[in-house]
Amino acid sequence: VKGREHMNRLITIATRLWRVVTGGLMLAITLITLAQVFSRYILNTSLIWSEELNRLLYVWLLMLAAAGAQHMRIGLIADTPRLKSAFDRIAAIFGALTLGLVIYGGWKLQAMFAFDRYTTLDLSKTWYFAAAVVGGAIWAVAMLYRAFFREGGETD
Repeated sequence: VKGREHMNRLITIATRLWRVVTGGLMLAITLITLAQVFSRYILNTSLIWSEELNRLLYVWLLMLAAAGAQHMRIGLIADTPRLKSAFDRIAAIFGALTLGLVIYGGWKLQAMFAFDRYTTLDLSKTWYFAAAVVGGAIWAVAMLYRAFFREGGETD
């Protein structure tokens, strides 16, 4: 029982951290976009770095936010009470395998573009592909956890 309490506390902390990070990314994207629009239409100048930074943050937001999303499915069969648990687990396994391909592809692209840099940000483009590796791993773990360890596979 004590181990279960520790696991639940760890899951709660991880979920809160995930919410803060995804919310922070959304806030940053919104503020940068508003600054970009204000600069362009009010000040008649452009924030040349904002488009690259927004694209980078958006990719991270999508990969991280997907870990908590309720994903599409055909409910006619998948929601049948006696088959639901089995279908959820099978879907999670195949989903995690597919995300394994995303992670592998992101890892290979990170190595391939290790020496390329963003023009205005002067950051390595590995940050762009790291989102596939980190976000894909978090997404796969969250999907498997919901299917195998949470009752009903519900999301937070």
